Amino acid sequence: MKKRLFLTIILFIFGLANADCQQATKGKTNKGKKIKPKNEVLEVPLPPRCADCFFAAPLQVDIPFGPTEPPRGYGFVSEISRDDKVKNVFEEEHNTVWYILSVPYNGKLCIDVTPKAATDDYDLLVYKYTNKYFCNRITGNKVIPIRSVLSASNTAIGGKTGLDLKGKLTNIPKTSAVAYGMYIDAFAGEKYVIVVDNLSSGGLGHTINATINTDYAPLTVLPIDSSNHQRTTANIVIVDSETDNVILERENAGAQRIKVLPKKAYSISLKKDGYFNYLREITHAQAIKDSILTARLVEIKAGSKLPIRGDLYFDVDELNNITLLPESYPALDEAVKTLQDYSRIVVEIIGRVPTEGYSLKKDAEISRLRAEAIKNYLIGRGIPESNLRARGSYIKELENQLANQKKSKSGVLLTPQCEIKILKTK
Repeated sequence: MKKRLFLTIILFIFGLANADCQQATKGKTNKGKKIKPKNEVLEVPLPPRCADCFFAAPLQVDIPFGPTEPPRGYGFVSEISRDDKVKNVFEEEHNTVWYILSVPYNGKLCIDVTPKAATDDYDLLVYKYTNKYFCNRITGNKVIPIRSVLSASNTAIGGKTGLDLKGKLTNIPKTSAVAYGMYIDAFAGEKYVIVVDNLSSGGLGHTINATINTDYAPLTVLPIDSSNHQRTTANIVIVDSETDNVILERENAGAQRIKVLPKKAYSISLKKDGYFNYLREITHAQAIKDSILTARLVEIKAGSKLPIRGDLYFDVDELNNITLLPESYPALDEAVKTLQDYSRIVVEIIGRVPTEGYSLKKDAEISRLRAEAIKNYLIGRGIPESNLRARGSYIKELENQLANQKKSKSGVLLTPQCEIKILKTK
C-alpha cells in the first residue's frame, strides 16, 4: 500500500513537471525561436455594385488599385453578351468588375491586370465612354469594345493580362496565347470603361494599374511637417492649370510621384487639419530642374513661420526711406494668401539684414524699416493692420549673427531672410 502511494506521488510530480515544460516551450520552434506569423496581403474592398456598369469604380492614372477582394458574380445585371454584331466580348459575365478611367493628358494608354493567383483566368474589355446612356447601350449590344483580350491565363507570367506598348492586336480571342493587346492612343479629357472578368470559379482578386506613356519630367510631391521637419500626410490634389483636369487626388497620402508634361503647369494643393493650406504651381521646366517638391505644411499655432519663397529686394532713397521692390512680390504671394484665408491670425514681421558689426544700432534700424516695408505691402494687399506687428532685429540677434559668420569658413556675410511669425490667433 505504501509502495503504491509512493509511486502515485512520483507520477503526479512528473506530470506537473512535464506540463510546465510544455508551457515554457509553447510558441517556440525546436531551436527555441518564436514562430512569427506570416504577413498576409490585405485585400482592397471593391466599391458597392461595381459588378455593374452604372456603378463602375473610378481609376486614376499611375495609381494601382488592389489587390482587390475576389469579384463574385456579375452583379444585378449581366450587361455583356455575344451576338453576330458584337463578337469580341465575353460569352457571358462570370465574376466581373467595371472601372472608369479619366485621361488627364495625351499619351499611350497601357493597362496591367495582375491576378493574385496565377491560375485565375482574367479577361479584359476596354470601351471608350460616350455619354450618360453608355451603360444602356452596352446592355443593348450597341457598343463594340475598342480592345478585347480574352486569351487563356498564362501561368508563366503570373496570369497577367492587359494592354502594353509591345502589343500588336486590338482583339485577342480565347484560342490565342497572347496575353497583352495593343495600347490606346488616348487624349486628355477622354474617359474609358474597363471591364475585367475572372472566369475561375472561387478565384481570387487582382491589381489593376493604368498608365499613360508620354514624354515627361518626374516630380515627387513630399509633404513635410514644418514643426518637426518630418514626413507627414495630407489630402493632395493636383490639377492641370490650363484644362482643370484632375491629375491626382489622394486623401491622407504621403509622398506622391507624378508626370509633369512639356509645356504644362500644374496646381498642387495640400490640405491637413490644423495646418495652413499649401498651394503651389509647378511647370515642366521647374520639374526638370528639381524633381522633388518639398511641400512644407505650417501648423496653425504661435511660433510657426509663414513661408517666404524667394528673395526680397529693397530700395533706399536719399532720406533713407526703405521700400519693398516689385521683384519681391512673388516671394510673399503665399504668405499673403494665407493671411487672407486666415483672418484671425496675428503675425509678427521680423526684419533681417546682413551686418559687418560696425554699427549694430544702425543695422537694427535698417532691419526695422525693412519689416515696416513688408508690413505696408501686406496692408496694401488687404491684410488688416491690426493683424500685423513689425520689428527689427534685436542687438542680441545681430551679435549671434556675427558670431555665426566668424564660425563660417568662407567668411562671407550672412544674408538672413526676413520672417513672418505667428504671434497668436484671435
